Amino acid sequence: MSMEMGFIGNNSLEDVKADAKFSEENGFAALEYNYWGNFKDLTQETVEKMREILDDHNIEVSSLGIWGWNHMAKDTSERETAHEMLKRAIKFGKILRAHILVAGGGDIEGASLDKKVEEFSKVFPPFLEEIEKAGMKIAMYAVHGNSFFDSIQAYEKVWEKFPNVGVKYDPANWCHHGDDYLALPRLHGDKIYHFHIKEHIYHDGQLVSQPAAGMGDIHWGKLMAYLYEHDYQGYLSIEPHGPIWSRGEMRDKMLLLTKKYMSQFLL
Repeated sequence: MSMEMGFIGNNSLEDVKADAKFSEENGFAALEYNYWGNFKDLTQETVEKMREILDDHNIEVSSLGIWGWNHMAKDTSERETAHEMLKRAIKFGKILRAHILVAGGGDIEGASLDKKVEEFSKVFPPFLEEIEKAGMKIAMYAVHGNSFFDSIQAYEKVWEKFPNVGVKYDPANWCHHGDDYLALPRLHGDKIYHFHIKEHIYHDGQLVSQPAAGMGDIHWGKLMAYLYEHDYQGYLSIEPHGPIWSRGEMRDKMLLLTKKYMSQFLL
């Protein structure tokens, strides 16, 4: 596939219907779904209904993400619960026919990076195998939400053992974390499996707005250049975020304006 546009959908069945209809009418190819602690309440029946709705509008699922679960927790009960959630995510991702499964790597407070990578190497191989069997690729998110992937170095150390672990890359998150957000796509664009579009405006050192792409401080042209240089084949998933541009009519405007701006970089 070439690069295609989509966005993060809202999770209720009513919203799934509205977002699928909006996508079909406005040329978006896919929707993304993410869950934090509320993932434990998601049922297979709901997931199956979601897929039926999306099929009615010919909309793909770019990714299914579960956020905040600590798969390397020291507490046995917490770790077991996180693993159960990951197993359910693999099952539900298969039903949704998601292209990518997004998760955090887990974390161990106070441990060295080498120790975290060592524990990751013990915990994740069975899950990586099941994700592949389910027809998905794994993309690890970075810099927050119980994920030790908070630097390029963390990814590089994991790639020494697991080269097929990908990155869910959100340049705005890396920028807000204080990193050179252009470095990873320049150096390792081939490892980006899922790409988020979220804009940031900074004023007096503070994040003040998250409008449509092209209206803020992120250099989207440079990012797209690196994606092309690494032959990125996947979705550009728009993330409505913040108190102004993430709901109601402003959400619709943000999605359409972002699509219009980013389309200049697509063939």
